[in-house]
Amino acid sequence: MVTTLASDADILAQIDRFCSTHGLKPSTFGRLSIGDANLISNLKADRSLTLKTARRIVDFMSSYPASPIEQQEAA
Repeated sequence: MVTTLASDADILAQIDRFCSTHGLKPSTFGRLSIGDANLISNLKADRSLTLKTARRIVDFMSSYPASPIEQQEAA
C-alpha cells in the first residue's frame, strides 16, 4: 500500500483556501490552529512542518465550523 503525504506547499495551499473561505487572517489561523501566529509566514519562508504539526493543522481545519458559504452549498 502506497500512501502519499501532503507537502508543505500542499498544506499551505489548503490553509490559504481555508482562510479565504472562513475570513481568517493568517496570524489568526496560526494562533487558533497551533498557537503560533507566525505559522504561515514561516511556511512561506520555506520552513517545514513536522508530521505532528501538520496533523494538528489538518485536524483543526476539519473540525472548524462551516462557513456561511459552505452552509449554503450544503443546503
